[in-house]
Amino acid sequence: MSKYSLNIAVKYGETLREFSNKSEAENYFISYKDNLLNRLKAISIQTSAFFLDYTIESLKNLEKWYFDLYEKQSFGQVGLTQEEFESMMSVYWGEVVIKNNEDAKWVVMEYPFSQKKYEFLVNKGLCSVSVVNKFHDLYNRQSNKRRTLLFREYNRYFAK
Repeated sequence: MSKYSLNIAVKYGETLREFSNKSEAENYFISYKDNLLNRLKAISIQTSAFFLDYTIESLKNLEKWYFDLYEKQSFGQVGLTQEEFESMMSVYWGEVVIKNNEDAKWVVMEYPFSQKKYEFLVNKGLCSVSVVNKFHDLYNRQSNKRRTLLFREYNRYFAK
């Protein structure tokens, strides 16, 4: 690994949450995931804007809803900040991976470049993808002109 790459890895590690042990991290992240998914479900039922069916196609609908809220600057009208909505999209994306791949699972791992810092990942075989803040500032991604990044990222990493 180059010195530049190592610097990036260490800086990323500094952004991760610190826990005293893996069990504490697992408890936190499972609760984090469940809370966000429950909130997303409640909001989607209340607004009828999106249906959580955990299909791969639903990722396109979730992203459409996100961009509708972003363009109207109306995240507050559904009781959320943009950052909270982006966090919900990230864990929903992970849950879609889990529900559509029988050998996929949620994993909490200590980050190798920082002690006591942990990541929350979806894992299938040799592929692991961190989900916390995965879609932060999605509106600003240069590679998302078609506004289907969630769907394309699923297919990139986890299509059968």
